[in-house]
Amino acid sequence: MPLDVMRDLCRYWAEEYDWRATEARLNAVPQYLVGVNGLRVHVVRARSPYPGALPLILTHGWPGSVLELVGLIGALTDPVRHGGAPEDAFDVVIPSLPGYGLSDKPTTPGWGVERIGHGHGHGHA
Repeated sequence: MPLDVMRDLCRYWAEEYDWRATEARLNAVPQYLVGVNGLRVHVVRARSPYPGALPLILTHGWPGSVLELVGLIGALTDPVRHGGAPEDAFDVVIPSLPGYGLSDKPTTPGWGVERIGHGHGHGHA
């Protein structure tokens, strides 16, 4: 990476990036630590105000963060405020993948895409 590009990036993070605004965006939604296969997994949980809302799990990529997805919560949980209908509502769950964000880092091998996607740790997609 060119040195001037790295300097600009470091300067941005040190002088311009507003962590407090990002922190406030994340703290605006309920968050929990839940046990999954022996790990504590950080989960953002946003319930819809509409009865019968379908549960929807959104997962970030590798690498990634729940911060990439929290901006979708309003439209998904309260579609009426965004031009939709109540029957389009979802209860949203956004987990931080194992090893990311506030989720525990696995201490044993085998926590790949298939195991995480399956949800109970047997390694089948």
